[in-house]
Amino acid sequence: MTRKERLDLLNKVDFGDIDGYGDPNLDQYFLDNDYWNRVVDNKTYFVIGRKGTGKSSIYRMIKEQGLKKGILIENKDFGDFPFEKLLQLDDQNFAKPNQYQSIWENLILNIFSKIIAENPACEDTKNQHYLDIANYSKNCLGDVIEMHKEVVTRTTKTGGSLSFNFLSGNHEAERTLSIGLGQNNMSMINSSLEKLILDYFTTCTPQTKIIIQFDRLDDNYNQYQNVEQYYHAIISLFKVVYHLNQEFRARKITNAKVVLYLRSDILKELGKRDAESARWDDYCLTINWAIINKDEWNHSKLLQMIQKRIFASLHTTEIGFEEIFEKSDINLRSQSGRTYDVFQYMVERTMHRPRDLIQFCKYVQKEASESGDLYFRTIKNAEKSYGYWLINSELANEINPILKDTEPVYELLKLLGSRPFSLSDFNDRYRSVKGLNMPSEALAFYLYDVGILQNIDPSRKPAKFRSSYRNKGGLDRNMKIVVHSGVWVGINA
Repeated sequence: MTRKERLDLLNKVDFGDIDGYGDPNLDQYFLDNDYWNRVVDNKTYFVIGRKGTGKSSIYRMIKEQGLKKGILIENKDFGDFPFEKLLQLDDQNFAKPNQYQSIWENLILNIFSKIIAENPACEDTKNQHYLDIANYSKNCLGDVIEMHKEVVTRTTKTGGSLSFNFLSGNHEAERTLSIGLGQNNMSMINSSLEKLILDYFTTCTPQTKIIIQFDRLDDNYNQYQNVEQYYHAIISLFKVVYHLNQEFRARKITNAKVVLYLRSDILKELGKRDAESARWDDYCLTINWAIINKDEWNHSKLLQMIQKRIFASLHTTEIGFEEIFEKSDINLRSQSGRTYDVFQYMVERTMHRPRDLIQFCKYVQKEASESGDLYFRTIKNAEKSYGYWLINSELANEINPILKDTEPVYELLKLLGSRPFSLSDFNDRYRSVKGLNMPSEALAFYLYDVGILQNIDPSRKPAKFRSSYRNKGGLDRNMKIVVHSGVWVGINA
């Protein structure tokens, strides 16, 4: 195949959106790693992964699969959720960091109530618990679509306690309804409503499965004025979801569950603030695409993911990544003269996430289209664009809430250079940079945790790397350290 033919094929490929949340063609190239079984049928309450690992794609596809299976999947998007309003509604009945549990429980129980009351598949008119839920939904919740947002906006705080203002405007509700003993105190409503919903699921004739999913809880993470309160809010949410799901399990209720999707770096921050978070580990599904062993390169999930997008675009399985990016023609070479496999070269400059590889491929596609050529210089130029994006878009969202000011950090990384260095070298360079708001070794370990720094054994040929997204554990202080290659390109772009 000539270079011109390969360039024409590359221009025809739709690599898709870097965020699966709104990609209109996601169903054509979604790589399903048995997620229905792993999320819905197993004891998964929390889907965890770094930004860009495909959590929103899983969230979307489970909803679509639920429609085909006749299962009620209620997806709630928190991308534009009024978190700043919620953070004002702490409940003084709970000590920090648990002070938002009342409002989260009320929000989830109200969603369950609306689903049960309004979906014909849940109807059970001979069941008094169903009738009470239907009555509550009609009189107190009204005709509301985005219930999770309305609960927050209709909740008021007086004297440290929370009150839920019924959404229907029906003033008869408080007198006619047994929920909350005729009052709108949130704690009282929650206590009665939780029992009612549990009783419904244990006695109802229809066994319709209901799964509530929350996504994009972390979408505006770096914009909140009080990040510490945000952590407390998410800790409270995790505890409520853990409690409700465990109540379902204890009563052998298999047709109800709540699933949360959250970034792994935020979950780690929660663990620093609440020792009880360790008990969530058994209920987490961690999404990790990292290629760990050299034998995995030819059949890795990342390769399958990108191949599926190429196959769907070209309507053939005969032409894939290797054919378009033919390594002998691209001719990417190391300093020792070794010819790189293009896929491996690109992945090793990313953080082994689908979003990274898709974005890198799109930059290559753009560069090839503009230059009219596809060879090693095309990849190198695209690498600069990718590195700049990685630093200023992806990593900024993750590290800004912790580091506050990233410029001194980038100055430090530039001083360290692209060659391997020791932890003592890091400490020496640290002392020459002003404005760093974290102690030296704490900063080194943090930068390793987010993938900016890696361990390296330069004595191996080729050098052996150890990173947070490929290996368990933190920075090995006894090994040499190196700045991640994609980050290095980005801070110097």
